[in-house]
Parts: sequence; C-alpha cells; structure tokens
Amino acid sequence: MDRIRAQWAAARPDLDTSPFAIVGRMGRAAAYFDQAIARCLDEHGLQRGSWDVLASLRRNGPPYERSPTQLYRGLMRSSGALTHRLHRLERAGLIERAPDPVDGRGLLVRLTPAGVELVDRILPLHMDNERRLIAALSSDDRAALERILRRLLGALEGSDPEPPGRRTGSRGADVGGERGC
Repeated sequence: MDRIRAQWAAARPDLDTSPFAIVGRMGRAAAYFDQAIARCLDEHGLQRGSWDVLASLRRNGPPYERSPTQLYRGLMRSSGALTHRLHRLERAGLIERAPDPVDGRGLLVRLTPAGVELVDRILPLHMDNERRLIAALSSDDRAALERILRRLLGALEGSDPEPPGRRTGSRGADVGGERGC
C-alpha cells in the first residue's frame, strides 16, 4: 500500500491517497481472513454460508430453531442461496424443517442433535483460527480496533443498511456518471 500511495503521489500529487492505506489494507486483511476461515471449515466439509446457518441456530439456544426470515436477517452473508443451503444441510442431517406451531403457514429450521454436535466440535477450532489471525495484535490493539470497526460499520450501515451481497442489480453509475466508485 505504501508503494502504491508513493506511485500515486508521483502521478497525482494533488490527491490525498490516505484512504488507500486503510481501505486497501482492510481488503487485503479480509482476503486473508476469508481464506483461513474457508480452509478451516473445509476441513470439516462445510462452506462459510452453511457454517453461518448452523452457528446462527446454535447461538440462538435451545431448541436451536429460527424461521427462515429470522435466519436471513441474522446472517452476516447473502441470503440468495439460503434455500439451497437449507436443503443441503437437511440432506446432511444437520437441520430439519418443521411447521411453525404459532404460524401454520410458516416453517421453523431446527438443528438436529448431529448439527449441535458438529457446531460444538468445530466452534473451538474456529475461534482458535480467528485468534491466530489476530495474534499480531495486543489485547489493547484488538480492543481499539474493535471500537474503531464498530464505529465505521455503524456509519456504513447507517447510510446503507443493506449489507453487500444482498443486493440485486447494479448500484453503480455508467462511465462518466456522477456517482463515486
């Protein structure tokens, strides 16, 4: 990032390229995080989206169930493939779907005992993996970064509450348009 900023400083000294230092590094860090998390989950036959569904159900507490709408809203990923994920998890015996006793038209998604066991077995490994990813930071650094990211995401979510990946269609302008990139 420093080299890129130096190149831009030479090519366009009139521009403040300091955002590159943050946004670029966050993007690179996210790529490392995504790769390490995917590798860890892959060792257990899971993809990130499926793990997110299972973990969402498990952290909800007994009876480890939610409606598909609650799952969608609680996931940190796109819901575009939620139905497909649920089918795959159901075929694997990790979840089951049952009629909602309160709303006869609705369904509930529930972890099976095998699903609870899998999450409980993988979660400590997943946390160790994430801990390893941030090991270069002191506990004070981690606390400060968490506060800063909370504030940054709060501002981003306040101006655009729909997380990336949940949108359909293009949000950008044509070349020459006024919208920034």
